[in-house]
Amino acid sequence: MANKYKGILWGKLFQPSIRSILYTLQSQDGAADTVTYDDLGSFSYGNGAPICHHAMPESPEDIRTRFWLFTRSNTNSGQELDRKSSKSIRTSYFSASRDTKFIIHGYTDEYTSGWAMDMKNALLTKNTNVIMVDWQEGAGRLNYATSRANTRVVGREIANLIELLASTTGASYGSMHIIGHSLGAHTAGYAGEARSGIGRLTGLDPAGPEFSGYENECKLDSSDANFVDAIHTDGGATGAGLLEQLGHQDFYPNEGVDQPGCEGTSVLEACDHMRATHLFTESVTSSCSFSPSHKCSSWSSYPNCARCGSCPEMGYNAQKSRGTGAFFIETNGASPFCA
Repeated sequence: MANKYKGILWGKLFQPSIRSILYTLQSQDGAADTVTYDDLGSFSYGNGAPICHHAMPESPEDIRTRFWLFTRSNTNSGQELDRKSSKSIRTSYFSASRDTKFIIHGYTDEYTSGWAMDMKNALLTKNTNVIMVDWQEGAGRLNYATSRANTRVVGREIANLIELLASTTGASYGSMHIIGHSLGAHTAGYAGEARSGIGRLTGLDPAGPEFSGYENECKLDSSDANFVDAIHTDGGATGAGLLEQLGHQDFYPNEGVDQPGCEGTSVLEACDHMRATHLFTESVTSSCSFSPSHKCSSWSSYPNCARCGSCPEMGYNAQKSRGTGAFFIETNGASPFCA
């Protein structure tokens, strides 16, 4: 979620296809509980499916996911990669010798948003392949439940592209790092669920609505990649994010609820929810690191809980070898955020 909350409040409608509406009606009357989309396989929903799969995911044709590759050779003009075309990869600047970073936006957002472009530019300083996942159509439905369901389809599309990158160029699954904000975080989880062996998934304030309390099959979790980390900045009863521990390392700056510098901002600004993206981007290039963190059972025990020299750094430089669990840290209310 980003400043496009305004689009919802202004009544901007994103209409699903008639086919999707018919499938949804069939699910509701018990006549159908599975839909199959070409090479992506089947998706269960409604009767007999996990309780979180209560809405029909739209088809790839309706969601219209696109993938845009950026490298140091094309920093400002993305090359489109087709998950069904090896040629689109062979004729691009993609290099298997570099690590690959996927960036996935969330609900009602788009890949050209300022925070996503800033993150892309920061990651390019590390000489990586950066692939922006553009699922604006599927993410922009007026009915949040539909966009939430669409994450399952987009996740498998990302997994398919990763498999094609590997078979076409020899790139390893371990060199893939998927970074997702809000609904994008759980989309990353679905990608990892579909393609085992992915190196790392990073959830930036993973979305809370329709994910809280559900089983791991329904959300980002530590089984989705070799290393899963998450930064929580807008959890709690009224927040857009999820406070639950999801990965190997879960970071809770300022308790993971209310962020300094966001006081007095409106829901339209989504300041707390977006803060996770800014913290991660700063961690890529800043000489001021987000460490040391404290391993705590809760914020109430901070800062008197374990402060260890080996505790992991929050953000880009997080390392699984530095331990697992919940880690707490304080940040500033404006950039530079590292305290």
